[in-house]
Amino acid sequence: MEFNDNYGVYVCPHVFNKESPALVGIRDPEGDWQFFCDDEDCPENSEPHLICVGHLTKADPTINELTCLKPGSFAQKIHANADWEYGEFE
Repeated sequence: MEFNDNYGVYVCPHVFNKESPALVGIRDPEGDWQFFCDDEDCPENSEPHLICVGHLTKADPTINELTCLKPGSFAQKIHANADWEYGEFE
């Protein structure tokens, strides 16, 4: 399964400005999608941008693997070429 290229997701400024790849994917409890760089402080200290997920999947097709995430779960990579590791929020 793949994301619809026009589906809206939130990204941090580093991903939006192509300063960092998306290394964390979150599907929040409401079902919204968020993608962040690997800066732990970024989600709390930055303003998210709404983009079409097609911009992300064009740069990293493995983001399509995250369509399996259920609300309240996440995936992360240690670097751009690593495999996704999955988890759930407590």
